[in-house]
Amino acid sequence: MHEIIKLLDTNKKGVEESAIRETEQKLNIRFPDQYVQLFKLANGSEVGEWTLFPIKDPKNMKKTWDDVVRQNEEVLDDEISENLIAIAEDGTGDYLCLKVEDGKAEDPIFLWLHESDETEELAPTLKDFIILTTQEELEDFDEE
Repeated sequence: MHEIIKLLDTNKKGVEESAIRETEQKLNIRFPDQYVQLFKLANGSEVGEWTLFPIKDPKNMKKTWDDVVRQNEEVLDDEISENLIAIAEDGTGDYLCLKVEDGKAEDPIFLWLHESDETEELAPTLKDFIILTTQEELEDFDEE
């Protein structure tokens, strides 16, 4: 994920693995390895129009209070399917999600559409999602 972080326009610091594991316990899941690796490098980055929910960081509570746990347990409670964990939002009410099976969040990145309650797979992994999103942004920039 070190090569991927260069694609993101972020100056956010990563979070310690212990905070990630505490978040997993609260959500009763295990995050995919790529998710953990990314958050150890940058906590709550932006990927295109998407803002990844941060992991609550005891060293930076003010900027991480609206974390992935709060989003899933308070904001989206009963709105989103139980087998989905929302990891990012775009400000329109749609969310990027991971599917959870047997307590493990799987690698594919899904788009959950709030108006229809439908999901569609956007990328096979978080890394692929970041690459695809940043490539699309570069293509859009080149067309201008």
